[in-house]
This record gives sequence, structure tokens and C-alpha cells, in this order.
Amino acid sequence: MSKIGILGFVIYLIVGVYFLNAPFNIIPIPGFIEGINQWIIFVGGILIIAGGINYLRAGRNKVKVPVY
Repeated sequence: MSKIGILGFVIYLIVGVYFLNAPFNIIPIPGFIEGINQWIIFVGGILIIAGGINYLRAGRNKVKVPVY
């Protein structure tokens, strides 16, 4: 992995699973996690914005190959 490393991947994974689980309640969520629900949504918003910025930066660095 590049700059974010394993810890960043784990944070992305946990927040992603939490967001997928929220409407369907597939995995029961303990009560203490529901107490920090606002912080999980805040971190998720930051991760979504960071992902969008990385997507835009990756598109700018593409090499354009001339077509003959």
C-alpha cells in the first residue's frame, strides 16, 4: 500500500462496513459504538473526501499515449 499503509486500510474497512451495516443491521452493533456514532460518520465523511481528492489526483497523472 502506498502512503496510508495498513492502518489506513483498516480504518477505511471498518468505517465502510459500519456504513454498509447501518441500514440493514446485518451485524449487531454494541451499545458503546452507538455512543460514538457521530464520530464514525465524521471520520467516514473525511475518508470519502480524501478518496475523491485521490481520485482526481490519479486522473491528472495519467500518461496520454498518442494514437497513430
